[in-house]
Amino acid sequence: MPAYALPGTEVGPLRARILGTLAIALALLAVLVWRGVPDSEPADQIRVALLVGEVGEGVGEGTDVRLDGVRVGSVDTIDFAGRSKQRIELTLSGSQLFGLTDALAVDYAPGNLFGISAIELHSTMGGAELVDGSTVDLTGRDAARIHDATLSALLKATGQLTDEVLTPKLVALLSTVSRDLTAFTPLLEAIGATARSYAETRQLPPSVLFEQFGSALTGLPPMLTGGLTLLNAEYTNKYLAVPDQLQRFGRMFEGVQYQLLPTVTRLFSTSQQYFGEILPMLSLVLDRLAASVSTPQRSAQQLSELLTRLDTAFRDTPDGPVLRAEVALDGVPGLAAPLAAMLGGGR
Repeated sequence: MPAYALPGTEVGPLRARILGTLAIALALLAVLVWRGVPDSEPADQIRVALLVGEVGEGVGEGTDVRLDGVRVGSVDTIDFAGRSKQRIELTLSGSQLFGLTDALAVDYAPGNLFGISAIELHSTMGGAELVDGSTVDLTGRDAARIHDATLSALLKATGQLTDEVLTPKLVALLSTVSRDLTAFTPLLEAIGATARSYAETRQLPPSVLFEQFGSALTGLPPMLTGGLTLLNAEYTNKYLAVPDQLQRFGRMFEGVQYQLLPTVTRLFSTSQQYFGEILPMLSLVLDRLAASVSTPQRSAQQLSELLTRLDTAFRDTPDGPVLRAEVALDGVPGLAAPLAAMLGGGR
């Protein structure tokens, strides 16, 4: 069997040469078609160039380009475009740009959870609509329209925070603030206890309480006015203009501070010691008195009517109030005549 023959096939030398020649010709034809025929591009594909001062880390050929989170193209090339400038060529799908203009904003941001960088385009108001061959200049005054939020930029910002902010001076400042706030702990505890007591004992809605507290504050302006008037009187009073009188006035306050107030304090302390147990009894008596009046409104009306009648029953005379009284004695002639004589004919 010849070396070129296969078991079970009928292939001769001529047929083998013909098959090899056809295989080589088909391979050459496929290579020529692949290299000679240009790639067909989508009909709506456009190319847009971005002139930037700096390219974000991880942005290169093939990087995804997104418009408000939706992929609309990719980066074609990145070239040098002069001093401190770089040119990013983008291949975009024109049908998905939805009127995107050259007033766009650009973000270098992570495109997935692995931190792979992508270019995010954001539409803004104004500008001319992007077309094939448009160039957007994002340098100079428009450099603020580019924001680098890539993973490397975030790590760099974190490193600067650690180096420039978290310093021994900051630690000392935080320690001082913590130590100073400790002094306010009793005040905060008192506020918390007050709020807790209010929440546990409150029986009226907050609107009613705020209304009552607000009405109580109506007396604050007159109090302030009176205090200012008192201070002004101290400087304009002729009595206090005399040094001797001013000294007496000062000694009066010293007496109030060092003699009257301590005495009143001792008096209340002693009263608490000897009469402290009477207060619950007084409270109980007052509660019972209040409970004895079943209808306070009716009792108040009756008491008011009684006082009004007593007031009308007396009349003023030079000798003082006299009770208005009339006695009908017409049916008792034996008493009527003597009393009439005594009263001068009055009744």
